[in-house]
Amino acid sequence: MPLDAVFLSASVPDPLRHQKYFSTGDTVAIRDAVIALLMVALPRTRLVFGGHPAITPMVKWVADQLGAFDRVRMFQSKFFQKQYLKDLDLFGYIEIGEVPEDRDESLRVMRLAMIKSEPFSAAFFIGGMEGVEAEYEMLKQERPRVPRFPVYTTGAAARILWTEEQRWTMDEPDIREVHGPDLDQLRTNTSYVGLFTNLLERASGGA
Repeated sequence: MPLDAVFLSASVPDPLRHQKYFSTGDTVAIRDAVIALLMVALPRTRLVFGGHPAITPMVKWVADQLGAFDRVRMFQSKFFQKQYLKDLDLFGYIEIGEVPEDRDESLRVMRLAMIKSEPFSAAFFIGGMEGVEAEYEMLKQERPRVPRFPVYTTGAAARILWTEEQRWTMDEPDIREVHGPDLDQLRTNTSYVGLFTNLLERASGGA
C-alpha cells in the first residue's frame, strides 16, 4: 500500500528561550532522530516540514546523500526571506506569503498551508519549542486522524507533547489498545531507525 507523506515538526531548543524546553532538550538525540527519520522516510515517500535554521541543514545533508531532494517539501514564510539559508533552491521550497509586520500570523498562515498541503501517513515531533507545540495543536485540530508521534527521548516540546498524547490516549480505550504500544516505544526506544521503520510500516499497512 502506498505511503502518504510524513510530516516532521522539529527544532533545537534555544537557551535564551523558555527553560522548559532547553532544560530537557537533548541536542544529540534531536539530531539522531531527525536524521534517522529522514533515512527511513525519504526512500519510501515524501517528507514535509517547515524550514528551520537548525533542521534544514540536516535535511539537506540526508537528501543529498540519498539523491532525494525531489521527495522533500519544505515550506517557508516570506516573512523570513532575509534569513533564508544558502542553497535553498535545492529543495524547490514552497514559499507562503507573509502578513506584513506580523511574525506570529505569518507563521500561522504558513503552518496552516503546510498542514493542509497533502495527505499524511504520520506526523513526528522531535525536540522543539513553541513552534512544535503550535504545529502539534494545529495538526490535531485540522487533521485529527493523522497518527501523532512525539519522540519523548529528544526532550523539550516533544516530551511535553508525549505526555499530552498519552493522557489523551488513556481516556480512549480503543485508541489506547492501538496507539499505547507506540507511545511506550517513543518513551524509551532510542534505536530510531528501527523504531521509525516499524511505525511507518504499520502506517502503510492500512491503519
